Amino acid sequence: MLYYKKFSDISSYSPLTYGLIYLANIIIFSILYAFIFTDDFVDISIDYIQSLYFSVVTVTTLGFGDITPKLDEAPLLLVVTAQVFLGVVTIGLFLNSISQKLSDRKDSDQKRIEGEVESRNQSKLLTILKPTIVSYIEILSETYKVTTTKATGDFVELIPDDLFSQAYYDQISRQDFFSNHTRYGEGVMTWGDFIDQENSKFTHQIDDYLNKFALSLPIELVELLVELKGHHFLFNCRQAKQMRQFEIAQGVEIQRVNLLTLEHSSVDIDEKPSSIRDFHEKLLKLISLLDEINAGERITMKVDLREGVTAPSIGSSIADIVKLGPSGKVDNS
Repeated sequence: MLYYKKFSDISSYSPLTYGLIYLANIIIFSILYAFIFTDDFVDISIDYIQSLYFSVVTVTTLGFGDITPKLDEAPLLLVVTAQVFLGVVTIGLFLNSISQKLSDRKDSDQKRIEGEVESRNQSKLLTILKPTIVSYIEILSETYKVTTTKATGDFVELIPDDLFSQAYYDQISRQDFFSNHTRYGEGVMTWGDFIDQENSKFTHQIDDYLNKFALSLPIELVELLVELKGHHFLFNCRQAKQMRQFEIAQGVEIQRVNLLTLEHSSVDIDEKPSSIRDFHEKLLKLISLLDEINAGERITMKVDLREGVTAPSIGSSIADIVKLGPSGKVDNS
């Protein structure tokens, strides 16, 4: 059906098609003149070469007058008129097609140029965003360091796309937000306060970035950044801190059951949280965009796994995670 519609729309053909139609017009009518109207011309009985010449002169409306049809031969006059009409229409369609082709090419070139400009602008905007993401990747590297027990004695370079797996999520879910080991030394602040500080910094930096450039960014990127800066994963440490403050205020001790715990429990519950995985998957989307504009220069996580050289130390913030058994009860085993 679509092919039929295109075929029946004579204004949609290519210039080459109109050229072939024009050539067919000349050849077909020259055959008619040569074999049907041979003796219908003034003072001459034309052969095929002469009929071809007359056909060209007629369809191009040059009208030299050296070969003239008899005016009393109505069929010949109708054929000549028909050839001129078809020739004029074909030429008109041919010129229109050429004009459309040139216009389409111009539009295509303009769109390509605009696309290249937009791509360069977006690359610049992503480059501006990159330090914020790289800085936060350093915090994730530090989180990896304080939740692992693998001391290699050197720096380890990890690619987020390879590292972010279930094993990694299980590992960082065991953060001890109440540990007092941070990069500032022991006893200066808790790990939870440090993470909350860095998460707030990350959120504010994305807020500032969106306030400046949101109108120039693709809507998909804006949505991704909004989801990242408000993601619940960033507030797990604050939840633990609030729980601790409640304990102090009430003089009670409660089990450390938070969203990170629930994500790694064996019990099935409605709307079971997945903040760790979801946040890191969204972060990977953003990292992949940044990697695209920096071909050959991927964002990596550099983890200092030298034991006792720098603070915080390896495995200094590992807590015993509280798991929920099949019955939904706390299981400390």
